[in-house]
Amino acid sequence: MKVLHFTVLVTALALMPDWASADCTFNLDTSSPAYPPHFVDSSGKIIQPTLQNQVRIITLADNQVVTVACEGTGNVLTATNVQINSGKCATAGSSLQIGTQNLAYGSLGCKTAVKETIKETGTCSVGGTQIEIGWQVSTRFINQMTICHVKSTANTLYSINSIYGANIAADDKSNLRPSFRKGAFYVGINVDTAYSQAGQNVSVANIVGSSELATTYIDVSKSYYFARGHLAPDGDFVDAGSQDATYYYINAAPQWQSFNNGNWKSLEFGVRDLAISRGRDLLVYTGTHEILTLADINGVQKPIYLAKDTNNNNVLPAPKYYWKVVHDPVTNTATAVIGINNPHLTTITGADVFCADVCNQLTWMTWTNRFEISKGYMFCCTVESLRNVVAHAPNLGNLNLLV
Repeated sequence: MKVLHFTVLVTALALMPDWASADCTFNLDTSSPAYPPHFVDSSGKIIQPTLQNQVRIITLADNQVVTVACEGTGNVLTATNVQINSGKCATAGSSLQIGTQNLAYGSLGCKTAVKETIKETGTCSVGGTQIEIGWQVSTRFINQMTICHVKSTANTLYSINSIYGANIAADDKSNLRPSFRKGAFYVGINVDTAYSQAGQNVSVANIVGSSELATTYIDVSKSYYFARGHLAPDGDFVDAGSQDATYYYINAAPQWQSFNNGNWKSLEFGVRDLAISRGRDLLVYTGTHEILTLADINGVQKPIYLAKDTNNNNVLPAPKYYWKVVHDPVTNTATAVIGINNPHLTTITGADVFCADVCNQLTWMTWTNRFEISKGYMFCCTVESLRNVVAHAPNLGNLNLLV
């Protein structure tokens, strides 16, 4: 009989559902505090939720110790009045042990929203400043994205970020977008005015020599105006704090709204869908190349800038191209996708498409209107052929295509 009882017990344990394990699970859709902290694991990685049965869940292993961080000056975990806390999954269920307290996720709120740190970490390309945006957790800095920005021309050349395939489907879709911020950059430049539709009309009119001609270029009814085109988009990140950290002008460039909300948006969604469908962490490089030109009143092509600096020099150029390199480190394959940022072109020439177009080889990306100029004419390259044209594109070598 004892053997029988033991067999029944073992069978019952084997049949127990996943939620009955000793792990700690936190349902972010039902119990999130107003200002959630970051959970940081022992390797220095921010723990993000996964999507389970359409519910956003953070799971910690039994006895797992995490750092509970409320980053930002003066920010603290309200339950402890301390910024950096050690928490432990000590009992099965949905609470975290911090000191003598067992706290449900809803009780793990910070005083204010977590706040990112921005720091300059070197040089990049020609005349560029390398900038990292990330999270200062005690003495450890956790990188979220790296940016190459040329201060003298207010021009961002590229950004680098990762998309985590196991987590990106659990992104916080309820987060409201903040305003773009200058940070410590764009000294002497009113970037908000430069990106305003009124400001764009003035800048373009001065360049092309005619207010009337400028109104044919800046046409809101057709979405022909310059948006703040994210390089590393907010949608590539999971939690609200990380999404908000993308809203800096150094992580943007002037992009026609018809392109921004057209084929470029399709590309961003396609890359995230690729990470989800293959369960892969992807390394993504996004950049700009050359300067958009528009014809002036004499038919002469003039480069377009949205602002002037204190010395009356043209700054904040509108790119001619946007490009994105998607690298899968597991297979060491990569593909470059390029879009032409000019809805006013009437035709696309061979010179505009500067590499052999390999988009038809991609199984993970489809466009409804890939060749529609107003939505951003798209073509694809090997990363080596992109690098041969764009000096600040990533030097990954002669990799096979990520198809």
